[in-house]
Amino acid sequence: MDGTTGEALLIASVTWLAVLSPGADFAVVSRNSCLFGRRAGLAAATGIALACWFHVAYAMAGVALVQRVAPGALDVVRIAGAAYLIYVGLATAATRMATVDAAVAARRSLARDVATGVLTNGLNPKTSLFVLSLYSQLIGAQTPLPVQLAWGAFISLSHLAWFATVSVFLSREAVRAAVLRRQRVLRMTIGAVLVGLGVALLLTRLDPAIGTVS
Repeated sequence: MDGTTGEALLIASVTWLAVLSPGADFAVVSRNSCLFGRRAGLAAATGIALACWFHVAYAMAGVALVQRVAPGALDVVRIAGAAYLIYVGLATAATRMATVDAAVAARRSLARDVATGVLTNGLNPKTSLFVLSLYSQLIGAQTPLPVQLAWGAFISLSHLAWFATVSVFLSREAVRAAVLRRQRVLRMTIGAVLVGLGVALLLTRLDPAIGTVS
């Protein structure tokens, strides 16, 4: 195996490990799929995949440039992301039974669900730090632009593939029926996870120099 192939396999492996690790994206796709059906889950997955390009864009531009042009930008993302996760968590826990019947689910706006995915991932420091670390440590600024864009597409499509799979599984009638019988527990659990993630983000500090949370 030559160095280029080994490097590519390493980047692909790191990407999929990051995608598969549970977090806010997984919680939101699970919530949409179980409570509102496959359509809502796939829409959220699409939004998540689209938001990956936001992280790729500033990773390619260079975090140092971002910080120079907009000092404190990462902290703004962190605080906004935390507030949004807490809001979604509280809204999920407060969702009433009437909002999960088939008629209401069918009337849900696709744009709203895509936007939920975009905001959840776009304001998620976990994705931000992963992409920044990947581009600064493994891909590198010396990598040709088309290759950098290709890796951006790989990151986005990997998110779409995984979360679409999660949505298809969790929205199956048998799975969804079983989950909805215990929907109060599901809502409270997912709501608590999202609020907990939001609070944790408020208590962390992003260090752009090393791409870590401290």
